[in-house]
Amino acid sequence: MFFLNSASARAPRMGVERAWKRLTSGGGGLYQGRVIIVSALRHIERLVAERTFTRSLSLLAPWQTVIFDDGILPRDRLILAFNDITAPQPGCVVPDEALVGAIVDFGRACRADDHVLAHCWMGVSRSPAAAYIIACARAPGEEKAIADALRRRAPTATPNRLLVSLADELLARGGKMVDAIDAIGRGCEFDGDAPPFALPLDWSADADEMI
Repeated sequence: MFFLNSASARAPRMGVERAWKRLTSGGGGLYQGRVIIVSALRHIERLVAERTFTRSLSLLAPWQTVIFDDGILPRDRLILAFNDITAPQPGCVVPDEALVGAIVDFGRACRADDHVLAHCWMGVSRSPAAAYIIACARAPGEEKAIADALRRRAPTATPNRLLVSLADELLARGGKMVDAIDAIGRGCEFDGDAPPFALPLDWSADADEMI
């Protein structure tokens, strides 16, 4: 469903430690809140140890929720179980309108000072898509700018296109969200789980520059 364009093929690879330095070097700026931090499952223990999150969104396959210990997550958390697919497959849970509606509702309920964590298994597809959806839901008209920022901050991300398409319909964006995600293309290859990254919870160009 995704294509590999020249921009994504040239996307720089950011190591986990470099990403960590970026996440923790923001001083008193937006890293004290007002961001969504997107992560693979294997990084969240370290993230939770170094930051105090007030809300979390977990996006995992049904079998992954069985082995997942959510005890380290904040009390205000939403766990959604579905597979990282873009079309129905036997034995899999495909994302649907109700699931995307839950992501949108979660995002709209976030306060401006919330510390929000969104994670999936590898931090490549489901959680980047959810972060994009949340940011777009809170900032109509900024679909392309948010997608471009996502690519800058997450060279490895390939947001799940079905999630984005369902959100585009739900939010009545007339294809702008899908077009913006198609335009950034598929993320670059990365050995292992993707490094964590952050997006502004409430989008603006100034907010993006402060991260």
